[in-house]
Amino acid sequence: MKIIVYFNSMAPAGGIERVIAKHISFLDSQKHDITLITKDDGASFYPLPNSIRKESIGIDMELNMSNRVIRIFKIATSLIQTVSKLRKSLKKKNPDILYVVHPLCLLEIYLSGIQCRKVLVTEHASVSAYNKIYRIILNILYPKVGLLTVPTKEDSNIYNSLGIKNVYLPNPLPFYPNSQSSLQNKLVLNVGRFTNDKRHELLIKLWSRSKAKNLGWKLKIIGKGENNEIINNLVQKLDLEDNVIISPVTAHIEKEYLNSSLFLLTSKNEGFGLVLAESMACGVPCLAFNCPSGPKDIIDDKVNGFLIEEGEHQMFVDRLNELIENEGLRKKLGAQARMDIKKFDENKISDQLNALVLRQFS
Repeated sequence: MKIIVYFNSMAPAGGIERVIAKHISFLDSQKHDITLITKDDGASFYPLPNSIRKESIGIDMELNMSNRVIRIFKIATSLIQTVSKLRKSLKKKNPDILYVVHPLCLLEIYLSGIQCRKVLVTEHASVSAYNKIYRIILNILYPKVGLLTVPTKEDSNIYNSLGIKNVYLPNPLPFYPNSQSSLQNKLVLNVGRFTNDKRHELLIKLWSRSKAKNLGWKLKIIGKGENNEIINNLVQKLDLEDNVIISPVTAHIEKEYLNSSLFLLTSKNEGFGLVLAESMACGVPCLAFNCPSGPKDIIDDKVNGFLIEEGEHQMFVDRLNELIENEGLRKKLGAQARMDIKKFDENKISDQLNALVLRQFS
């Protein structure tokens, strides 16, 4: 079958981009004719099969994050340009399936004249993270698509309650190394884009309240984004320059997990929470807030990590102290985490995705 994969850009080193790259490889394994269309012409951060074709429609996506009015105007202008260019490109290709991952991408495809029954939406964000505009789009268009997959049980239930048919399909585990962390390095890791949803300010403030600094532990935060200056300023304000490291994104993230002894997540919402799964695959226990929607599907509280209820900041600090002081506890949780995370093995998810595609679109 002819499949078009459409997304803004594959250049960022994010969880969504990693999953899209994996899904493309899964579909490519069945010898489908695949074309990846992006707005920009940036190279994919994650490896893609050599057999697929790549095409850019040449849309400038840089947004002014400091001015909301200018940003909204730019998005509206970009929408008009995108629809015009997509309509020309898709008319020539006439795909059997059009793969998208976001309500706005689906709207652009819909306005380009593609029949929704040809569209496969693999959702990756928590419903709670979407603003009113995106919710209107998904409420109108998601019921019309050929197939909607959702990576968390909570969001799948929410879509069902809205009368939107969907299939629960968790994200695939990107890697499962032969070795695992020794959990002896006094290093705690966080990985994520520097955006408000990730709540890095809260992470740093909770870290400052823990025993970590006095016990010689360091927190390494890997990422980039519009909150970079805010994060760095807070580290300086709290006098944490010696035990908080701000590091750029890396293509060797697996090594970072293996070098750490604990992973912290303070997001106010997560889709699947791929960073948790990656950490656990390396035998590193996770401490996270029980935010909507994904962490509860991955972490079994007190069994392979700790889930803290929203707002329980002192409990988060207490668990952090417990984990940095107790190597035996880290090893117990880490060993169980490495075993439990196998349920997201990429071969299992590949089989599920390809079976769904064949059943729905053949």
